[in-house]
Amino acid sequence: MAADARSPKTPVFHEPFGTWPRRIVTALTAAYTAVLVFMTHYPKPEELVGQKLPSDKLLHFIAYGVLGFLAALVLRARGRLVGRLTPLLGAGLALFAVLDEATQPLFRRAADPLDWVYDLIGIALGIGAVVAANQFLPQARRAGSAPGDGGRPRQGRQDAEPCRIASSSASAPGSRRS
Repeated sequence: MAADARSPKTPVFHEPFGTWPRRIVTALTAAYTAVLVFMTHYPKPEELVGQKLPSDKLLHFIAYGVLGFLAALVLRARGRLVGRLTPLLGAGLALFAVLDEATQPLFRRAADPLDWVYDLIGIALGIGAVVAANQFLPQARRAGSAPGDGGRPRQGRQDAEPCRIASSSASAPGSRRS
C-alpha cells in the first residue's frame, strides 16, 4: 500500500514552509538582490527615485536589513535557520555588501566605508528578526519543537502513535466508573 502524501515520514511534512511558498521566498529574495545591486550601482539614483531621498546611511541600513531578513527567511523556509548556517549567512551577506560597496566606483558612484557599517547593522537586524521570530512565535517554530530549543525537533520518534489506555469491556468509552 502506498504511503499517504501527507504522512509524517514525508520530507514536506517536516519543512516549515511548503514547496511553493519556499520557492516564492527564494525568487523574491533573488529579485530583491538584483534590484539592490542595480540601485547601488546606478550612477544617478535620484533620477529613478526623485530628489528628496532620506539619508544615504538610512537607505543602506533599510536595504540591507530587508536583504538580511529575506535571506534568513529563505533558510527558515528550508528548515535550516538554526545552527552553523546563520553565522555563515551573516558572513556571506557581509562579504556581498563589501563587494557591492567596493565595485561602486566602477559605475561612477562613491564608495564609503561607513555605508558598509550601516549595511552590516541592517544585515544583523534583518537576520536577527527572523531568528527571534523563530524562537518566540509558536507558529514560526518547526513542528515538534519546544519553546527555547532553537526550533530543533524533540528527541524520540515523531511518527509514533499516541499511547492509548485500554478500557475494560464493562465500561463504555467516555463513561465514568463509580
